[in-house]
Amino acid sequence: MSFLSVFVFNMISCVAGLVSVVFMGMAVLKVLPRGRRRYGLWRVASVAACLVMITWSASYLYKKGLLSNFFVLVLEDYLRLIGYACCVSLLFRVKFRKCWGIVLFEECVRECSNVLAFISFTDRPLVLSIPEERRTYMFLSSVVTMAVFLALLFVMYKMKVGDAYRQWMEHRNLWSRGRICLSGYPILFYGIMEVLMGGGASRNVSMGITLLMVTAALVLFHHMGMEEWQRREFAAQELILQQQNVYIKTLEGMQEEVRRFRHDYRNMMSGLCLTVKEGELTEAGRFLQEMTEDFDSQIGGQIRQMGHLSNVRMTEVKGLLLAKLAQMQREGTACELEVMRPFQKTRCRATDLCRCLGVLIDNAMEEVRGQEDAWVHIMISSQEGYTTFRVKNRLYHNIDVHRIWQQGYSTKGEDRGFGLASYRQILEGYEDVLPATAVQEGYFIQEFKIQERNAG
Repeated sequence: MSFLSVFVFNMISCVAGLVSVVFMGMAVLKVLPRGRRRYGLWRVASVAACLVMITWSASYLYKKGLLSNFFVLVLEDYLRLIGYACCVSLLFRVKFRKCWGIVLFEECVRECSNVLAFISFTDRPLVLSIPEERRTYMFLSSVVTMAVFLALLFVMYKMKVGDAYRQWMEHRNLWSRGRICLSGYPILFYGIMEVLMGGGASRNVSMGITLLMVTAALVLFHHMGMEEWQRREFAAQELILQQQNVYIKTLEGMQEEVRRFRHDYRNMMSGLCLTVKEGELTEAGRFLQEMTEDFDSQIGGQIRQMGHLSNVRMTEVKGLLLAKLAQMQREGTACELEVMRPFQKTRCRATDLCRCLGVLIDNAMEEVRGQEDAWVHIMISSQEGYTTFRVKNRLYHNIDVHRIWQQGYSTKGEDRGFGLASYRQILEGYEDVLPATAVQEGYFIQEFKIQERNAG
């Protein structure tokens, strides 16, 4: 085969591989965003250049006969996988480590498909210099492998393997260790093949054993992901029970207030009727206003707060708010929660979001704790492509706004002042999060705004 023929075949294979990775990330793992996207010219050019580089290197190594060397073969495989991950990261503006996880998963499934296709139709390595065997190789590597690949995807879709793997990826500590192990897959795959065939085992036996090991690895990842999924489902169920308990206690408190209001209702209306009969309409209007305000402060506020809380659809954030609201209620701190529109998701990781929001609420609670007019306002706003989290509280100490980010600085004494330093360190890991701090008219205001859509 000429270099051009090899290059064209490898380019087609490379583009098909990239499409397969994108399909895996969008449809199976559901990690990549869907919908129409705007791709800049430089991004498309970078992806095209990356694909050409991968194709040229593979074609050159093949023509030189270097792919028969174990180390060169592994190096070429890593170059291809890294190239795919870079292309997906450029196109979808997703972090490389997440794209790397998608590429590794797709590689495992595709390699299983490739092994099944070849051991089913041939019992020896194909010699590509022979036209007939070359056509057989192209048929097996494209048509048969693709059919097996789609069949495996269907099975995994029914078994929800992709969902389990995604849960595993979203667990940072578990995924950090697993990503290192999974990244050694090409070395493991070709290493086992090399050892078995070097020991006299036939090609089919070697590929079969390798296939079993790859399948065992996928089953292990599926099991680990399912465990994490079950843990989160259990935590979500506990949160639902906690939320129901809060609702029940709130309803019981409202019921008591309604009973008290009903008990006083006759006396209040008797006084109002007497006031109206005596012609004191101004006094009657003031009396009605006070009665309405009393009802609103005792019952209406709780109804509104529960309504705003129901707009929080993100389980982790709702759990955090429930815990903080319950704590403030025990401490006698008035809290206003404002969530005017449903809040369902954000680009910030749930754990980082809860840590940041928790730090701001804890600081506000600590500042007003023990004060007669203790008051905290929490606002979540989702509109115009941004999600804003704001915490506002009355200020009782002098604060040096320029020093609050320093670790150890606090107006409460020693061994404090670590929360805001941690908060700022977390936000520095996100390019699309804009924090802001202000002191206005005796109030301390902190917020961070998350850009949910990339501009341009």
